[in-house]
Amino acid sequence: MVSLNKFTEIVFLNLFLFPIYPDNIKPSFVALFFFTALYAIVKKRDVFFNSTSKVTSLLLINISVFLLLFISLYYSDNITFGLKYVFRTLPLFLFPIAFFFLKENKRIFSLKLFLKAKLYFYLSTLILFIGIFALFYFRGFVTENYFLNYSYRIIHQLGYYSMHPIYASLIVSISIIFSISLFKNKKYQLLIIVGNILLVLNLILLSRKSAIIIMGVFFLIFVFFNKSIKVKIKVFILFITLVLIIGVVKFIPDISNRFNDFLDLFDYTNMSSSNLRLNLIDVSIDAIKEKPFFGYGIGDIKDILSDFEHKNDFFNNKYYNTHNQYLNLMLATGFFGLLLFIAFLFKNLKLAYSGSFEQFSIVLLFVLLMFIENILDRQNGVIYFAVFVNYFSFYNKINN
Repeated sequence: MVSLNKFTEIVFLNLFLFPIYPDNIKPSFVALFFFTALYAIVKKRDVFFNSTSKVTSLLLINISVFLLLFISLYYSDNITFGLKYVFRTLPLFLFPIAFFFLKENKRIFSLKLFLKAKLYFYLSTLILFIGIFALFYFRGFVTENYFLNYSYRIIHQLGYYSMHPIYASLIVSISIIFSISLFKNKKYQLLIIVGNILLVLNLILLSRKSAIIIMGVFFLIFVFFNKSIKVKIKVFILFITLVLIIGVVKFIPDISNRFNDFLDLFDYTNMSSSNLRLNLIDVSIDAIKEKPFFGYGIGDIKDILSDFEHKNDFFNNKYYNTHNQYLNLMLATGFFGLLLFIAFLFKNLKLAYSGSFEQFSIVLLFVLLMFIENILDRQNGVIYFAVFVNYFSFYNKINN
């Protein structure tokens, strides 16, 4: 019979296989992890009270954003929408509590299991996108227009595996970052070299300029500050990287078109992903000005933003969310909520920085993407954010 500790380990590692699971079963595995942690603490009740104030304060900080969203339901008119939103963001509440319950489990927060978790996530991401390519190939989708159609097919033609390209880019980017520590193990080096080539090609296929720019900058910083790389090699790597980036941007149509968006940044007669976001910033700020301190409540953000967008001809009577997590949070909870969220992010960035370049890069990746996407509005975004941010922070707090 499998022991409780072993079962907990299996359920924990299962979280890092999420890329290969369809969206409809991921919430069940989140619940399984939470109730496993809850059962573990019930079995060892004395452990619950054996915690330092530092770990307890981390728990309070990391559940604070969810609690604030939940409280904002009180002054929301559209309770139905608010409840759906709060339910979707439950991982922000469940994961910090689960990791807090498991704080005395040395195995969960061991370096050995952490490395195994990274490998599981890396392999599952590779399997996912190799499987997607194979599916598209056998369906006859791999043509001369593959670059132009890849993002569309990722969104619309994968059933429960369908996802927005920004979230596909997110898990690819996290896997590439994890490869830094995995590459140090000689038996994984060939896998990482081949795997990273495939992942970088997939990142290019997904054509999200934000992810490409962020990962490019992370790579250049990693090379520049890596003391084990000689100066001449650094210069060569930086030169080759810049040449490749310029070549990709110039000669791959979908990416080229997306970077050309910047040319129409202030042309409000021609909608692009870039000037759409500028207009959304304008209308969001206009809405925030009317209730700046505590916002409208999480239930009313869609209705309020929709009303303001309908007054602007640019949106052509279509609804768009803020495409900015910080503005979205301000609409719901005002400046008070934004300040709390910034404190939450700062605390977790600081802990990630104390851990490793990998951890800091992944948390910073989320922070930066939140400027152009409502990461917490989608299941994939909120689950991955809650898993990684909370595990990194509790791992570093407990081991320090």
